[in-house]
Amino acid sequence: MTHTFQHIAARTLLAAGVALGLAGTAHAAPQDWESPEAIVHALYKTISADAGARRDWDRYRALFLDGARLSVAMDSKIGSGIMGMDSEELIAQTESAYAATGFHETPLVTKVEQHGLMASVMSSFEIRLRPTDKEPLMRGLNHFQLLNDGERWWIVSNVGTVETPTSPLPDAFLPKSRGDAE
Repeated sequence: MTHTFQHIAARTLLAAGVALGLAGTAHAAPQDWESPEAIVHALYKTISADAGARRDWDRYRALFLDGARLSVAMDSKIGSGIMGMDSEELIAQTESAYAATGFHETPLVTKVEQHGLMASVMSSFEIRLRPTDKEPLMRGLNHFQLLNDGERWWIVSNVGTVETPTSPLPDAFLPKSRGDAE
């Protein structure tokens, strides 16, 4: 119940900030969290940007429940192991690694299983440095755990893995044809 009180207090302060013109999430909108699909696709949009472009990190932060975790299992030339972080650490990592090159994470196939106020979203993706790159830099699979507080959806955690030759994307998460996102 304390967590609910904290979110009510945070929403009240945010509403006051909006009224005063001080809100930091100017581009975040209720459409970003109206459904499990919407919040996952808002995450992909906010994480993606061309080289030198500024990402809307306030919009990104607004998608996550306080304390949310992101973890990726990797086995590639870049590195092997599990990399875990919170949303602020991901922001720092993205800025240091991709601000100069660009980074575009695009959903391929998204599947939602929902039970009441809880949802599990599996989403395959591909990453390109530039949207015009002929081939993706990598592909992978994200598994988002979401909760709804009765007003909106929140990302609680995201666990992902990068595709490898010995562990390709499952057929169910391959697009039916180029450019199709389900």
